[in-house]
Amino acid sequence: MESELFTTLVCRFIIGGIILSGSTYLANHSNPLFAGILVTIPLELVSLFFIKESKLYSYARSILIMSIATVIPVLFYNIIHPLRVLPCMLEIICSFAVWLIVGISLFYYMPKTIYNTE
Repeated sequence: MESELFTTLVCRFIIGGIILSGSTYLANHSNPLFAGILVTIPLELVSLFFIKESKLYSYARSILIMSIATVIPVLFYNIIHPLRVLPCMLEIICSFAVWLIVGISLFYYMPKTIYNTE
């Protein structure tokens, strides 16, 4: 059982790593549009292959809700970046902070019945 868990985790790590490293390479050395397309492959949907069937629907609903926590910080970044009020790395860190705030807010303020079917 422990060997099976390790193999499963390694497979998931490789799939996620290929997507992340491929998009980073494309963004730096080729076409940023292709990188954006690759990085937006919905890993959440890929992860459905690895979720127990009894948890799939609840997980999919949670993905739908928490996707908001990804859109808002990306929008935030696209608004603040052209203003050049912060150094580039700080813009990215602030965007992560916005993601964290939105994610925590959604977790605590969304009715549990929306995403929890148990």
